[in-house]
Amino acid sequence: MTAIESERRKSELSPRLRVTCEPFNPGSDDIVRLRVALTGPPGLDHLDRLTVAIRNDHHRRGEGEFQQYMDGPTQEEVKQHVWGPYRFTPHTGPDSAQADGMGREVVYDKSLPVGEELPYQLEHTQPGHWMRSYTQESWLRERGPVIRLAFTAEHKDHGSWYLPCEIDTGTMPATVQVP
Repeated sequence: MTAIESERRKSELSPRLRVTCEPFNPGSDDIVRLRVALTGPPGLDHLDRLTVAIRNDHHRRGEGEFQQYMDGPTQEEVKQHVWGPYRFTPHTGPDSAQADGMGREVVYDKSLPVGEELPYQLEHTQPGHWMRSYTQESWLRERGPVIRLAFTAEHKDHGSWYLPCEIDTGTMPATVQVP
């Protein structure tokens, strides 16, 4: 009975996020500001850690059977590549939290109170070095305008939550509520 009550309480306390994507500079979508605000729920006063990651267009990209051809990519290169229209600008982020070198993830490991937000900088992804037939324009056209994100929110007393979302940058500013 205690375990059931604990899971119910954890579900009630699932973090609510407001995610906004907007041009960093008016008239340009090359550099984008992503703002992530913790908006609730009542009863959850803060998070102890928030990890924000860019998800690929397909969750198993680079897994399974793989054979490298001539000077094509290795399986690891395929897995590391960000298969979406934007990535975090490497080595940028809120406070001392910095995006990894691939622009895939930022870990904010300080307390984030309800009502506060974190700013992130995103930039367009590039085609992989092995994609010689792609121009930057054709790559972005194929990727489309949707950014797929994953939030891992952690609280020392209540555990962790995995919160995926998608935000369409076709018309900016764009805002979504998670969940």
